Amino acid sequence: MDLNIFPWRSLKTRVTVVVLAVFFIGIWSLAFYASRMLREDMLRVLGEQQFSTVSLLAAHVNEELDSRLKTLGLIAAGITPALLNKPADLQAFLEQRPHFKSLFNGGVFFAGLDGTAIADVPLSAGRIGVNYIDREHIAAALKEGKSIIGRPIMGRMLKAPVIGMAVPIRDPQGKVIGALTGVINLGLPNFLNTIMETRYGKTGGYLLIAPQHQLIVTASDKRRIMTSTAGPGAHPLVTRFNQGYEGTGVLVNPLDEEMLSSAKGIPVAGWYAVVNVPTAEAFAPIRDMRRRTLLATIFLTLLAGGH
Repeated sequence: MDLNIFPWRSLKTRVTVVVLAVFFIGIWSLAFYASRMLREDMLRVLGEQQFSTVSLLAAHVNEELDSRLKTLGLIAAGITPALLNKPADLQAFLEQRPHFKSLFNGGVFFAGLDGTAIADVPLSAGRIGVNYIDREHIAAALKEGKSIIGRPIMGRMLKAPVIGMAVPIRDPQGKVIGALTGVINLGLPNFLNTIMETRYGKTGGYLLIAPQHQLIVTASDKRRIMTSTAGPGAHPLVTRFNQGYEGTGVLVNPLDEEMLSSAKGIPVAGWYAVVNVPTAEAFAPIRDMRRRTLLATIFLTLLAGGH
């Protein structure tokens, strides 16, 4: 009589169990490894494509801002001390240059050495007589002789978010005697609209960030315009972007969304552009592949186990 009630102690059973264990471990390990490598490969490919897009965006914005700053510089170079002392002539000088409107939808104005606007287009902006020496870009132009793009702020008279840029006006000896300022009103149609009003993919978008001010200048997501990038919860990748890193990575934004983001600098303003897309969209093909792989792995496991 066979009293062996523990058949799994037999050599045949042991071999079978070991083979099945090796098979199960192998197939599940392979499924996990394939899924992980697929994500890494897709991250690399999507990252390269996204970085190419943000590089083109940053180059375009840099060119547009630089051309506006240079235009102001060319105009300022033609202003003489005698003309600067005649507000009526300065006003006529501005009004005879309608192309300013296409470059600066928020208008252009001359400021005296004390920062007070003395000529302005359009006149409806009401800036004449208002002192702007507290504005970073105007103070830099008047006191330091710098041509600069200033901190995005709420316009004092326009009552809308604006980007101001200023260049110094000099006398023949090179002494600063005034400043010419151009204003881009972000609340009205401007050259950034064509970029920011589009989407990257189905749900992704764009941002322009001024890291020196820890400020989002403008964005596809209107909720984030003129909001701060600072805070104790700032993602390490955002910190790297603010420090000048140009590249791609995955981060969680202040809206608690995981994003695949790429950044590229805009040298003329000291800003950087960002293109981002939710990882839920970017890695959707991987999620589908993981689901199929999981089902196939479970099926093979049950099939092997049933024998």
